[in-house]
Amino acid sequence: MPGPHDYLSFSAEDFAQDEHFARWVLTPDADTEAFWQQWLTTYPFQRDEVELARHLLLALHQLPQVRLTTDEKQDLKQRIFTEIGAEQTPTTPAFHSRHRGNWYWAAAALVFALLGGWQLWQVRQPSASSYETLVAAARQAEALKEVVNTGPQTRLVNLPDGSSVLLRPRTRLAFPARFTGLTRVVYLKGDAFFEVSKNPERPFFVSTAHLVTKVLGTSFEVQAQPEAPAVVVTVKTGRVSVYPQESQQAQRQLHTRKLEGFVLAPNQQVIYHLQNRKLLRSLVPQPILQPGAPRTVAFEYAETPIRKIFADIEQAYNVDIVYDETTLGNCPITASLSDEPLFEKLNLLCKAVHASYEVLDTQIVVTGFSCQ
Repeated sequence: MPGPHDYLSFSAEDFAQDEHFARWVLTPDADTEAFWQQWLTTYPFQRDEVELARHLLLALHQLPQVRLTTDEKQDLKQRIFTEIGAEQTPTTPAFHSRHRGNWYWAAAALVFALLGGWQLWQVRQPSASSYETLVAAARQAEALKEVVNTGPQTRLVNLPDGSSVLLRPRTRLAFPARFTGLTRVVYLKGDAFFEVSKNPERPFFVSTAHLVTKVLGTSFEVQAQPEAPAVVVTVKTGRVSVYPQESQQAQRQLHTRKLEGFVLAPNQQVIYHLQNRKLLRSLVPQPILQPGAPRTVAFEYAETPIRKIFADIEQAYNVDIVYDETTLGNCPITASLSDEPLFEKLNLLCKAVHASYEVLDTQIVVTGFSCQ
């Protein structure tokens, strides 16, 4: 693995071909997550290249290979470079051209470098899995109970391990009468909020037609209505891992106690878009104060350096704020923020120091000039 300083000169293509970077994007664990989050905090100017490499790796990783004839290979090359030429014409605005041009060059380089120039990736057909087929297969191994909420109100369901489920209207849940073996697996069609009894020795799985959520003990929401264009998993407390139903991880996760795949922490969510088969991780629309947040944080400040306020927000909401501490860290703030939601707090703080912020993945990136 290259050292932290070696990555400073990496392009998106270099990142995408780096084994340690690819492991973080495709099968993240605690070590790779800690390394790359810290690295991006230290070197935020490389974020554009990192994000470009991440999206390209994820797109390529979710697509299977097919062999091409010689004519098809030549046609593929020609179409890629035709697209590159079209995106880099002088009539294209400078900002748009720079980012879109980089994307196509990265795509071309990776198609021919990572795939040896001889393979094409095609979009996977929608999975044949459904709630009904998953339940039917599970019933061949054990008896299942099924609860169907046909009423207009949320329904409470108690599971045999002490976990509880708030079943939303138009939702079905199937589960064993008694959990046996090394895992606890339930099957969901619709929307439900889970409070899972903690048991690291026996991981808990929520299996839907398109997505699997694995937890050791936490609370989270799964939205998987069959007519919806996406599946959404939102974490309230604890940590969960999420991966597509048809992925190789679906089987591997059954035999490990680790949380792999897309790992989510409180105030984070993942959206699985069914049309393009992509998993996108982000902060929830309205992050909430965490139950374990220090009670001493009152969000009342008088001539307080903004670095202290950012630190309080990070701890209270379990978020990561990236900013240039040398430029903004000492900016003094006098404000009462106790009654404001997270993003309004950030709006007020950024306005006070003439800065701005955006949410990238699960990080909040603040940019601005010195307030001195």
